[in-house]
Amino acid sequence: MNTFNEPVDGKNANKYERILEMVRLAPSASNKQPWRVLLKEGIWHFFEAKTPGYSDAFSYDIQKIDLGIAACHFEMAAGEKGISGKIAVLDQPAVECPENIHYAFSWVEF
Repeated sequence: MNTFNEPVDGKNANKYERILEMVRLAPSASNKQPWRVLLKEGIWHFFEAKTPGYSDAFSYDIQKIDLGIAACHFEMAAGEKGISGKIAVLDQPAVECPENIHYAFSWVEF
């Protein structure tokens, strides 16, 4: 498993390396890329890295939209590689989250 301070290495990313690159390249408001992705026990967990006060100018959490764009990139890139899976809200994985980082959903291969 990777951590918030240690990215997934190429050995553990294997067939997901290109998929993760597509997530990294996903557009977001102000290019903040407010997401973090952790791999734990074969499941990819997505977290929102909230910027305090950033969404105050909006009537909604714009960073959740950014997170959805990242998830779309993950799903589409996986599909292009012939990897099937689904997005699901699971119990939060047992990881210590830094301040302002919150579990959102997971991607499970099937």
